[in-house]
Amino acid sequence: MAPALDKLDTITPASSASLFKRVVSALILIPIVLAGVYAGGAWFAAMIGFACIVMLFEWSRMVERRSFSNGFYALALCACTVMYFAAAGQYVIALIICFISSVIAGALSKRDDGIGIWMAGAAIYIIAPCISLLWLRLDAPSGRELVFLLYSVVWAADTGAFIFGKFIGGPKISHALSPSKTWAGIGGGVLGGSIIGAISAAVLFGAGTPMAYVLIGGLLGAASVIGDLVESGFKRNFGLKDISGLIPGHGGALDRLDGMIFATSAMTAGLLIYMLWEKVQG
Repeated sequence: MAPALDKLDTITPASSASLFKRVVSALILIPIVLAGVYAGGAWFAAMIGFACIVMLFEWSRMVERRSFSNGFYALALCACTVMYFAAAGQYVIALIICFISSVIAGALSKRDDGIGIWMAGAAIYIIAPCISLLWLRLDAPSGRELVFLLYSVVWAADTGAFIFGKFIGGPKISHALSPSKTWAGIGGGVLGGSIIGAISAAVLFGAGTPMAYVLIGGLLGAASVIGDLVESGFKRNFGLKDISGLIPGHGGALDRLDGMIFATSAMTAGLLIYMLWEKVQG
């Protein structure tokens, strides 16, 4: 699909009004998210399920250029079913349904321009990380603390990338991915994740190995900024700057949760590897 590169090349930096909207939106949403993480259980599952449906809607509208489609309905039904089983601790069943829905969504979508492949990928890209996030909070060891750490690092990485990119600027990463993202922004994201990750881990888990906390925060921060870059590539492919205007100053749910998708996947993989290693050693 040919992107509208001429429009993307004229993107201007965010205005002070846009920055104000960004801050206000964050101040409203952050307490809601933190309350959901603290409560856990059905409240957290409902929050993640809602976010999953919204992201699928934005994805299908981006890909198929219409608000509702058979592919979206298939994915939405799958997401509801998956959230039910995952919230009940049936993660294997949830993952099986997720992969089946990928095939169904692809088959029901338009066949031109590879749309079916993009719609099939939504199940893996969006629904599977939501399953991982539910597992992290509801069943992983120290789940509440882990998810608090995850959110704090992703938010810090996003803030660090925004501040460094806006006020330092410098060489761009890739015109093919984004006309505005810089290497300074990437460095700010990783640095922000490292610092806040170390502080959050010390508060949540107590005294430990400081360098280990810094490393974990840095790796999660790196995963977050990579997720942001990947999402930028997707949007550029479809000629979009923001996927939607759902969140004032931020764009759509996918615009804000792209880093969370990758960071959640990274934390889940790391924790599973660590648990397997401990089992082997024990």
